[in-house]
Amino acid sequence: MNKTFRLKVLAFCILISIFLAGLNVNAATESDFVTNDQLQNSLEKLKMDMATKEELQTMVQQPGDTLTKEEITQQLIETQKSRIAILEGNINALLSLLAVIVAGLTLFGGIFVWISKKTFSSKVEEVELRLNEMKQLHDETLTKIETVRELNSNLNVATREVQDLHISLNKNRSAFENEVERINQLWNYARFVELKATRPEIIRIFENNVKESIKLISELECWLKGTLPSYRNALVMVTKVFGENVIKYDPDETILEKLSYFTETLKENEDDFWKEAAISLESEDYEDKDPDNFEDPLSEALLEWQSIYMRIEKVHGIIAAQIKMNPDKFIPKT
Repeated sequence: MNKTFRLKVLAFCILISIFLAGLNVNAATESDFVTNDQLQNSLEKLKMDMATKEELQTMVQQPGDTLTKEEITQQLIETQKSRIAILEGNINALLSLLAVIVAGLTLFGGIFVWISKKTFSSKVEEVELRLNEMKQLHDETLTKIETVRELNSNLNVATREVQDLHISLNKNRSAFENEVERINQLWNYARFVELKATRPEIIRIFENNVKESIKLISELECWLKGTLPSYRNALVMVTKVFGENVIKYDPDETILEKLSYFTETLKENEDDFWKEAAISLESEDYEDKDPDNFEDPLSEALLEWQSIYMRIEKVHGIIAAQIKMNPDKFIPKT
């Protein structure tokens, strides 16, 4: 409402200025005559514009009848009136022009002010909108800052709780590791005791195998000292078990010679077994070993002895089978 009223007042002022300018222009085109009072005032103000002496002489010297003093005065008045009217017309025209210019400037200024105000109003609205957005953003930022502070406070509390829990966990883990270590030690010792308890069984198996080997070797030597049904075939088969050139580099190496070598080797392994059996198995030595891969050295000695004995046993089977297949052709030593 206020904005519309200001625009109406501005338009009214512009119309009044244009109207006054029109009146001034009309006044400049009206009668060139003035009153005596106006003449006297103009004469007082425009002494510099009065006719000069040379002009009066020119007027007096014009051809024709001689002018009287009244006529000269009247002629002078007429001339001054003409000049004053011209001067007033020029002044009025200048004032009208100034009025038009002022009116134009006023109109231009009004339009400029209206456009500027409209533009300024839109800018103000935009600025107010931006200010509202910034205020809203500021409020949201403050809210988020408060939220972050609260979260940070909660995080600090949680961090302290985690630290306390971590300390407690380290203590429990240390105790757990110590307990696990103690259990492992007990378990290793139990396995050591179990391993040590198997030694009598290993010795018992070894003693039985030794007794069997003595009987088997004695019987095999007895067969080999006699005449076999097919000695050459037996030699080929035995060589596959014992190997060639066991005692000497001689293609005529006999089965009995090969047997004597493995019999001596078996005896040496038997001595090594009893030497190992004489060594006590201590837990200190067992602690440095991997319990999953550790084997009693006595068990290893037994396996090594048995590997030799198994060859002799296999040869015994070959000779026994040959004799059984051809009992009539076998001639024992007398």
